[in-house]
Amino acid sequence: MRIHQLQIQAFGPFAAAEVINFDELAEGGLFLLDGPTGAGKSSILDAICYALYGSLPGNRTGSRQIRSDHAAAGVEPQVICELTIGDRRFEVTRSPAWMRPSKRGKNKTTEQKAASHLREWVGGAWEQLSTRNDEVGQILGGLLGLDRDQFTKVVMLPQGGFADFLRAKAKDREDLLANLFDTSDYAAIEEEFAARLNLERKNTEALEAELTASENVIRHDATAFLTQHEQAEADEQVQAAAAGLSIEEEFSNYAQRIQSCTQHYSGAAESARTSLKSAQQLVRDLEERVRVFALLAQLKAKVEDHELQHPAAVDAAAKVEKDAKAASVRAYLEASTAAAELRDSTAQALASVQARLKAEQDYDLADSAESFTQVSALVKEQEAELTIAKAALREEAGREQLAKELEAAKKLQQATTTQESKARENLEALRGEREELEAQDTDQQAADAAVQEAKTAQQAIEAQLEQAKLRDKLEGTIAKAEQAVAAQSLKVVDAEKALLELRRTQLEQSALRLAAALEDGTPCMVCGATEHPDPARADAQAKLIDDEQVEQLSAAVDKERAVLTTLGNQREAVATRLEAASEAAAGGSVEDLQAKLAQCTDQLKAASEHGAAVATLNKKIEALRSRIEKDSAAHSQLLVDLAAAESTVKNQQAKLEELDHKLQTVRAEHESLEQKVAVLQERAAAFTRGYNALGRCREARKAAEAASQRWEDERGAAGFADTQAYQAAVLVEADRQALRALIQQDTERASSIATLRASADYQRGVQLIAQGASAPGEEEIEQAASALTAADLAFEAARKVQVQAQSQLQRHHDAVQLLHTQREAAGPKIEAYRRLRALAEVIRGGGENLYKMTLSTYVLAARLEEVAVAATERLKVMSGERYSLHHDDSKQGNSKSGMGLTVLDSWTGKHRETQTLSGGETFMASLALALGLADVISHHSGAVDMQTLFVDEGFGSLDAETLEQVMAALENLRAGGRTIGLVSHVAEMKQRITNRVSVVKTQYGSRIEREVKQLAAL
Repeated sequence: MRIHQLQIQAFGPFAAAEVINFDELAEGGLFLLDGPTGAGKSSILDAICYALYGSLPGNRTGSRQIRSDHAAAGVEPQVICELTIGDRRFEVTRSPAWMRPSKRGKNKTTEQKAASHLREWVGGAWEQLSTRNDEVGQILGGLLGLDRDQFTKVVMLPQGGFADFLRAKAKDREDLLANLFDTSDYAAIEEEFAARLNLERKNTEALEAELTASENVIRHDATAFLTQHEQAEADEQVQAAAAGLSIEEEFSNYAQRIQSCTQHYSGAAESARTSLKSAQQLVRDLEERVRVFALLAQLKAKVEDHELQHPAAVDAAAKVEKDAKAASVRAYLEASTAAAELRDSTAQALASVQARLKAEQDYDLADSAESFTQVSALVKEQEAELTIAKAALREEAGREQLAKELEAAKKLQQATTTQESKARENLEALRGEREELEAQDTDQQAADAAVQEAKTAQQAIEAQLEQAKLRDKLEGTIAKAEQAVAAQSLKVVDAEKALLELRRTQLEQSALRLAAALEDGTPCMVCGATEHPDPARADAQAKLIDDEQVEQLSAAVDKERAVLTTLGNQREAVATRLEAASEAAAGGSVEDLQAKLAQCTDQLKAASEHGAAVATLNKKIEALRSRIEKDSAAHSQLLVDLAAAESTVKNQQAKLEELDHKLQTVRAEHESLEQKVAVLQERAAAFTRGYNALGRCREARKAAEAASQRWEDERGAAGFADTQAYQAAVLVEADRQALRALIQQDTERASSIATLRASADYQRGVQLIAQGASAPGEEEIEQAASALTAADLAFEAARKVQVQAQSQLQRHHDAVQLLHTQREAAGPKIEAYRRLRALAEVIRGGGENLYKMTLSTYVLAARLEEVAVAATERLKVMSGERYSLHHDDSKQGNSKSGMGLTVLDSWTGKHRETQTLSGGETFMASLALALGLADVISHHSGAVDMQTLFVDEGFGSLDAETLEQVMAALENLRAGGRTIGLVSHVAEMKQRITNRVSVVKTQYGSRIEREVKQLAAL
């Protein structure tokens, strides 16, 4: 960033408009900003900060007392700063809020809102970027890469503040660095770790509580079961043995004890199961005897009923079989009957058609194969003739259209012939007109050259005329300039004489000034005497001339000389312009040149008119040429169209003659084609009816004979001698259903008997009868049932206790396994919590963090180390390679470390506390620290290179040699084009740096004076 110019008005102590041109100051590299205390040196720096960020630096941020109390009532407070950031040039104008005069406002004033304007120099002009107060600061701050506080530390180096920083305690130094470097991200990391640690602590405690609860549940369930089912003596022995066991061993002991109970109850359940099986087998045996003997009685009843009903079923089966055979051939009888009926109907239709054909066409149609072939040929012959006649009839309908087309073709031929004749005559006329025009002057290039030549001559005379007029005007101006130079030369001579006279008088008064400085006992500066009996005395009315009067008059002389130089430069500029104008006018007078200009104007007009006429003639010729080409193409097309029309007439005439001959041939002896088509259609229809009737009759006769023969064959195959036998075998539906039901009942009885005899119960019954057994009685059955119920109850009771023991054992195993799974799942989480706790302790400055630094402090310590390295580069130059700054992270008791600074003295090779430095040494270290901090802030914030820097107070504490070294370091700072402003009121600095801006304090407000001289040797 480089500041070019700053303009201040009604701002701070400055009442009027004050301007500082930093580009002029940059020529010397170093400049001094001096002035008495309270004059307004810091206000200049405040104005720069306010222009960029819209607020004052430091503790004056919220101050509203920005407008100067010395300014006139209506003067607007304003700061205008022109600067370059990177390769972009900006102008920012800001006006703070102020109370402007008003006729209607309260107390005759009203508040004028703060205003801002930001412009950028683009393409040779200023372009408006923003007028919003906040947006202007955001744009410039974003381009600079620094906020306001960082900017004041980087560009405006407050050496006094860094002296405090140099001597500060670690905590205070950390607070200052925290304001300069943004460590909010690292503080957020610390907070995030604390929040995560708190959350993970709660989660871990919940996991551990869950594991403990699971262990207690397992222990409670196991002890409750064992208390109920173990013997008291055994329980006391096991509990005594389980004392002092681990959780795993304790739960394993519970499992063993539950397993013992389970085995005991399993043996009891197995014994009850055996008794139950015996009782169940006795009941099953009794149930089997009851079932078997009941089946034997049922089988005996079914056999007797079957023997009684079977003969009637056999007779019914024979009748149903004959009915089924009759049904299988019924379709052949029906087909034979239908074919005979169709044969008779087609024979009657054929007789009718034969009679009609005889009457209408005088044709005898016989019922024979030969007649069928003949009538088929007649049908085909009539259809062929009918097709030819219909085609001719269609062609006859199109003859009229063909005749119309022929007539139209003849008319088109005649019209085309007429058009071609007219086109040919018109084309010949156009060609003749073109030849006449081409015989005239058509050289357009020569005409244009004549116009250009006349125009060039006119422009040359116009230029000479303008220069002649300027020459005459400048001749009067240079005379006035000569008079002004002569008059100013006299003023300069008079002023120089007055200055010489004043200096002569001052020299003459040297004795008086020496006499005024004499004191008794003090040696005289001229003779060395300590007594002064007769010192020089001035007249009572004489005034002593002091250096200030001489300087004022000398300044007036310089001012008059500057005016003379300006007037001389103006005269030389007029003379140069006069010489150029005279040479350009070439000695011609204004009247002669005006006459030549009128002549050239007439020549240009004539040449332009001739050129326009030639252009018009060429346009006519070109238009005729285009028209001839167009008409020639049209004439050629007409010739083509005429040939096509003649060919069309010829072709259409031939087609019409050919058609008439064909129609006459087809019509033959008939009066018209319509009549012939009607006759042919009637004959074709008659022969077609005869053909179809004869064909259907022959096919029906053959089908009837085949169906009758098929009926005879199928009936015989079914076992029926004749039709009467077939009809006798056919049953009505009611009889058929009754016989089938009788057969079905007989079949079911036989099947039931066979099923019973094949069953295992029937075979078991035969065995029991052979063994002499019989069906059991009611008393025997009741006794067996009672024994089964008692055995079942005993088994269920034993089984219940066994299942409870097994379930308890399984639940115990499942619970222990679940606990193991929970421990495995919780283990990594608990371990992660322990690692997180250790890391959080380190970040917080505890645990294994031996330096006891938080993360934010660690980052600031790294920044401080960078600042120390950057500061050392300059401190070595200032101290003649004696001193260097070093970051100290050693522990200080139980407090956290990392914010220490020490100074290494290369003369002794030992580190010193910063508080042991002298005043001058402290200034050098503080200045180096400020410069180093500015470099580090710029590096980490991504800021642009700062080409304009200000260094505040502190030079008065340096001796001459040290000041030389500090100035050498500052000289290195301005390498690369930097401009360094030193803020100081030390008198020796004024002698060393004559390129300065002085702030003059008066009771009417401060003002800025600019003085630029050659930089004193460093």
